[in-house]
Amino acid sequence: MNQIKTFKVLVIVLAIMNGSLLAVMWFHRPPMGEGPGGRPNDMNRFLVHELRLNETQHQKFDSLFEEHQQNLEKIKIRGRDLHDLLFDELKNTNSTNKSDSLINLIGENRKSGEKALFDHLAKVRMLCNEKQKQEFDRIIKGAMGRMDERK
Repeated sequence: MNQIKTFKVLVIVLAIMNGSLLAVMWFHRPPMGEGPGGRPNDMNRFLVHELRLNETQHQKFDSLFEEHQQNLEKIKIRGRDLHDLLFDELKNTNSTNKSDSLINLIGENRKSGEKALFDHLAKVRMLCNEKQKQEFDRIIKGAMGRMDERK
């Protein structure tokens, strides 16, 4: 009888702990899509809000973003194609240096992606006035710090 009572108390305590953990996870989770690190449109809204872009700046920012997205899409497609070719080489029983060439091309493609991002951010920064540039630099520095934490 004493073991059953202990078992019931243990089950109740575990149920309360489980419920508490779920409540903490539910109520303290970060909002989806807010701030940097979210989807591209969320990041755009974050930048527009934080930089306090005026209407003209906002329109130019939107057109820069569209151009950037088109460039990135081309780079992503090229990257996928190169990776497909590389992994097709696994099936190739003949020893060739084609895999080395493909790996170099993948590296160059990634480099072009980094360059495209840098160029885009430079253009966005050029849209800003001096006060906005200071805020932009702070945001970028914070984003770089978060990227270092992921490594």
